[in-house]
Amino acid sequence: KRMKARAPPPPNQPSAASRIHSEPKSPAETAVISDQNLVSMKENMINRLVDFTVILPSGVEQKCTVQGSKAVMDVLVDLCSQYHLNPSQHSLELKSSGTQQVLSYKPNTLIGALDVQTVLLKEKIPEEKAKRPLPRVPEKSVRLVVNYLKTQKAVVRVSPEVPLHNIIPAICEKCEVSQEHIVLLRDGITGEELELTKSLEELGIKELYAWDRKKEPNRKASVSSDAIEKEKTRLLGLFNADRRDSK
Repeated sequence: KRMKARAPPPPNQPSAASRIHSEPKSPAETAVISDQNLVSMKENMINRLVDFTVILPSGVEQKCTVQGSKAVMDVLVDLCSQYHLNPSQHSLELKSSGTQQVLSYKPNTLIGALDVQTVLLKEKIPEEKAKRPLPRVPEKSVRLVVNYLKTQKAVVRVSPEVPLHNIIPAICEKCEVSQEHIVLLRDGITGEELELTKSLEELGIKELYAWDRKKEPNRKASVSSDAIEKEKTRLLGLFNADRRDSK
């Protein structure tokens, strides 16, 4: 009997090799392929020659080409050696191509892994040592005798070189007088009002009268009373002196 011929394969049936390539890959297989592509891209970047412009501390620009597998620190050493500079006194500032943004890097970062277009070779500015402050000269001061409220006295230590209006707050605090109501007089006898723009040194005084316009409304009466009190004190002193002399 004659054997029947084998039926031909169905049309458009893919071969075994094509089926292997067309089969969907698992996420793990896809990740491996992506990692391999990434490694390949990095190797290509690192092994390539990197061209960039070097700007020296003097401002002069130079073209430079280095191997991408060289670390940034090694590039600094090579550039300093080429231009007779001290690497310890210089640093590199890397700028990207296009945007010219400053790139961050570590000393061991490979130059080929960075998108470098411009390299600034900058001189480090040494930090100035903190200077010891000069010894503070003590401010000159004098004892100012302040007469107030007819018979009261207070002593205030103030600078003799500043205008009187600068020492009014200290006088008011000591004598418990409001700055709005105080008037400074040369003494309680003449009632001469002192110029607040002048200093004690310019006026040649170390004693004055602080008149409180609120507590002593009548300035003349206050001055007269103060004058009477001082005159009494003077006469009492003379009387005591005469008595001592007579003995």
